[in-house]
Amino acid sequence: MKNEQFYIFQLCSIFGPLMLGLSLIGRNPKKVWREVSFAVVIMAIIAWGFSSVVSYNHYLFVILLLWVPLLKKVLKISYAFTVIAVLLAVVLFMFQIMISQTLPHYTSISSTEYKLYVNLILALLCFVLSFIVHSTHLTIFPQNIEVYSIAEKSQKTNFKYYLVLMMIVLSILLVWIGFLIENSSMYPLSHQVYFASFTFILFIIFVSFMRRLSIDAMERIEAILDKQYQTELLGFMHIIRSQRHDFNFHLQAIYGMLENKNYSDCSDYVKTMVEDASTMNDVLPLSHPAVSALLNTFSEMASLKGIKLDFMIYYNLEQMPCTVYETNKVIGNLIQNAIDEVEQHPDRPSWIKVMILKRSNNNVIKVSNSIQNNMDSYKNMFNPGYSTKEAHEGIGLTTVQRIVSKYNGTIHPEFEVDIIHFIVKIPFKY
Repeated sequence: MKNEQFYIFQLCSIFGPLMLGLSLIGRNPKKVWREVSFAVVIMAIIAWGFSSVVSYNHYLFVILLLWVPLLKKVLKISYAFTVIAVLLAVVLFMFQIMISQTLPHYTSISSTEYKLYVNLILALLCFVLSFIVHSTHLTIFPQNIEVYSIAEKSQKTNFKYYLVLMMIVLSILLVWIGFLIENSSMYPLSHQVYFASFTFILFIIFVSFMRRLSIDAMERIEAILDKQYQTELLGFMHIIRSQRHDFNFHLQAIYGMLENKNYSDCSDYVKTMVEDASTMNDVLPLSHPAVSALLNTFSEMASLKGIKLDFMIYYNLEQMPCTVYETNKVIGNLIQNAIDEVEQHPDRPSWIKVMILKRSNNNVIKVSNSIQNNMDSYKNMFNPGYSTKEAHEGIGLTTVQRIVSKYNGTIHPEFEVDIIHFIVKIPFKY
């Protein structure tokens, strides 16, 4: 086998380490293996084109750099996480090369075909490990990483430092391993094995350390969010106490008007009371007060904007597997997107309907609102950055989809004439 062919086949064996690198940052290998295969094939074609012009060592680094924008494009993840996944993959790939170079000294077989077989076996091992890492939740970043998107700026800054630290250390490891590979002939075999083993142990320790830092960071962010929701809950309970406190005064006023036979005034007074209390009563059936508080907040917000927000709650979400934070993220993003859409068209009827029910052992959340945009403008609605509103972040539906997918649920839109329905289905937790 020619050296150029061997190097290209060896480069293709990075598929396994790349799958393991992506699983370590929390990606599901079942959902990304096609995209990763596509990226590897593209890089192999580029490598084949370069092989007749420059040597393998010169174009390998350039090819690996090109992987970052390509993977970001096909996997739809941020540059930071893409860079970390690629660095993890390349470090694992370099370990793979070190083993394939060292093992022939123990087997007395040094053909390029043998080295290639060793590479392929190690790549297959990495591929299998990617599924084990994902299924056992041994990822560097915790499953609740989506809280990062709504964290306070100071918390985001702290977490970014962790990401930068990880990139720097992985880059140093990469340079060190590359040095060991390039200068392997300078050291006896026993020293090579020692250096490789020591470096691999350091790599495992570092990954474990960064995993602990990431989990701690997400726990701190969640604690802050929990305090915010507790504040909302206290506000909600204050409203309930206020209603109960005022109830006796309302009864006295009604009794006085009836005694004086002011029936028309009494009727108007009761109507005002009913309208004031109807929104609160609409959201009371939910099992968690924090979700009710969120809906009440949105009701007041919509009212101030002149939007009619109706709740139809036929089920209290007691079998919802999500945390209350995640439930509020799903409902809150859907309602916020609906408010944003309705606000863009003040000349049209301003209304939003929220329906919560259960169907076939699923928690169902349905948010409907009027639209004016062409349906084609919604075809990329689940892509990061998508928004129909100018200067809007466009991360809401992506966050909702991530949370829903975490619990094996679904989210999809349904269109009627000038109406869009977003329907979320999440299986019961029991």
